[in-house]
Amino acid sequence: MKKFTMLLSALMFVSFIYAQPYHDFGFKQTFDVPVKDQNDAPFIFPWVGGLHQCQFNSLDLNFNGIKDLIVFDRTGNRLLTFLNDGINDSVSYVYAPEYQKEFPYVHDWIFLHDYNNNGKKDIFTYFAGGITVYRNDSDPATGIEFTKMTNMLLSQQYQHYLNIFASDVELPAFADFDGDGCMDVLVFHILGSYLNLHSSQSMKKYGHCDSLDFKRTFHCWGNIFESEDSNELTLGINCPYDNTKKEDTKGGNQMQHVGSTLLPIDLSGNGLLDLVIGDTDFPNLIAVYNEGTIDTANMVSQDINFPSYDVPVYLYSKPLPSLVDVNNNGLKDMLVSPFQPSLLITQSHESVWYYKNIGSDSIPHFELQTKSFLQEDMIDVGSGAYPVLYDIDGNGLLDLFVANYGYRDTSYYFEGFLYSDFISKIAYYKNTGTPTAPEFTLVTDDFVNLSSLKLTALYPAFGDIDGDGDIDMIIGENDGTLHFFENTAGPGNPPVFAPPVSNYQNIDVGRFSTPQLIDLNENGLLDLVIGNRVGLLVHYENTGTAQNPVFTHVTDTLGGVNTSEFSFATFGYSVPCFFKDSLGNYRLFVGSEAGKILYYDSISKNLDGTFKLVEEQLLLIYNGKRAGVAVADINNNGFVDMIIGNLSGGLNYYEGIDPNPVSIEEIVLNDKMLKIYPNPAQDIVYVETDQPLNPSHYTIEIYGITGQLISRQPFSNQVSTKDLSNGLYIFRVVGQDKGFRTVLNKKLIINK
Repeated sequence: MKKFTMLLSALMFVSFIYAQPYHDFGFKQTFDVPVKDQNDAPFIFPWVGGLHQCQFNSLDLNFNGIKDLIVFDRTGNRLLTFLNDGINDSVSYVYAPEYQKEFPYVHDWIFLHDYNNNGKKDIFTYFAGGITVYRNDSDPATGIEFTKMTNMLLSQQYQHYLNIFASDVELPAFADFDGDGCMDVLVFHILGSYLNLHSSQSMKKYGHCDSLDFKRTFHCWGNIFESEDSNELTLGINCPYDNTKKEDTKGGNQMQHVGSTLLPIDLSGNGLLDLVIGDTDFPNLIAVYNEGTIDTANMVSQDINFPSYDVPVYLYSKPLPSLVDVNNNGLKDMLVSPFQPSLLITQSHESVWYYKNIGSDSIPHFELQTKSFLQEDMIDVGSGAYPVLYDIDGNGLLDLFVANYGYRDTSYYFEGFLYSDFISKIAYYKNTGTPTAPEFTLVTDDFVNLSSLKLTALYPAFGDIDGDGDIDMIIGENDGTLHFFENTAGPGNPPVFAPPVSNYQNIDVGRFSTPQLIDLNENGLLDLVIGNRVGLLVHYENTGTAQNPVFTHVTDTLGGVNTSEFSFATFGYSVPCFFKDSLGNYRLFVGSEAGKILYYDSISKNLDGTFKLVEEQLLLIYNGKRAGVAVADINNNGFVDMIIGNLSGGLNYYEGIDPNPVSIEEIVLNDKMLKIYPNPAQDIVYVETDQPLNPSHYTIEIYGITGQLISRQPFSNQVSTKDLSNGLYIFRVVGQDKGFRTVLNKKLIINK
């Protein structure tokens, strides 16, 4: 299987923009560091970052006539692209991240459908209570390109055009429901329980399907009613709505629907679209069968545990089915993944079920093949992945430990609400490579049987804190306390840990303790620095001796570090990783809930002061929310490497490289989402962005060719350039709104 290494040119650009006096850090994302499972079999996609809550679409990315795979992971809004090898009756994909940047930023959900029947699938995605549409204008000569058609898809509802309601939990369905050849939209009514069909009027009015012109034609499509407090369906109902009236005749006191997934599919071969439904807080899919007409759907029977003829879907919670020809045999298979918005309820391990279609497209018959499609070829440790590098066996090679929030153990209902219990483990990957070529092999997914503690959010720190020559372990956990594991094996022996000492030295940092043992004051004793849920760093100095550590509280706000972003989330979930640069000075990378890696220096001999925040988001790297980070020179090339984990349970690997500036030609600019004109410019440029921005949340920055910041100002649609001399500049829009970070870049030429 081929593997790709992606040079992050845009990130390198930021590296020289923020060049520091001592040393700046350059990285390239790489996917070819080998990782093997316990049977010594190599993972195909070890460093892709895990999968959690996924949608699947197909699209020909490289214009070779073969449909490739688009994976959207709702956890962290990650869009991943895989090229299909196209081998008949074979599941064979290659991760191809170079295509990801060609897509507009999407969040919550994405569907690809060809609404204008030109053979190119268009994008339908969520935006502010409705549906945003991007037309696919891709061409082999120019590459992948999407053009926004509307921020809000409208439909005639009574006498007015209103937005087709959708939400971040209420997913629509797109298909030709009425047989006129044009795509229609099916979605639950805004007050729930009933399905509204919005039929395309394009063929009727214009004789083609190019127009996004819709009209609500059915209030109760299929004559289905879904219970307001369960996923129970009632069929054959009398619709309480009357299309001829100007107002709904029912629903004023109804609760808004809590969320469903919809898959239109002909299951019986009668030429009519049936429906497969998943629902919030429930693990099963329900199939309802249509025996009406092409003009009037009528659901008459249901399979409440679809597919009951095989292994029924059972995924907490809100399973989302997708149809994709996974194995290149011309038949659409079914991929199912949970799509529950509450991340600490969802099944996160074995959360992508692949059902092979062994029937036909007219009468599909789905047979379960695996519960971990693609996941089984990745490092994927359930909910959350927090890497720690440490040479546990003393052979001079850094081993890899991957902690997690946990694996879902049980789910249950209490007072009408769904809850899930998780149990945390720590996976141990031994470095079986060489000093210059690391390779990791899974030894166990449950290091020293930590799952027996039945705790969540375990996080390890290693060091000889009792001075006996072997490596001890301290574990943080969800309740904010620590557990001490003394190594009793003695120097040079494989570690043997004594039973844990809980509530170690009465240390409690609130919630989500993420400790690091490090001699921060450089007096020869290992101190403790602990991240926590609120996003701060708590410092405990070792005031004992080499044989008898005593950790004394110093501060809850070490260095002024704070990873909280209230525009993104309530808490910061700080995960610290101190390390030394090539000159022996401490540096600090901190993982955060927002998925950023914050970079600080000015640490050594400044423990009572404020550390310098060098980069609020290191090199603009983002691999998913709730990031954890481990830093060390793993391949001994003189540059530190970095491994980043995320809430989807996977890891991304970044090899350290020479941080010297790259040329302007190497910069990858996200220019499709930003327009500035005229360009070349003289005294003024006008600014347009892909989506409307809240000016108070964004700034405009202009950088010179050598990386120096020329100007920074609040966002405006007009920017004066009269003070700029002739030359090449980088024009940037930077900001964050409603939890979503935007960084847009464009080359700007001044020619007066």
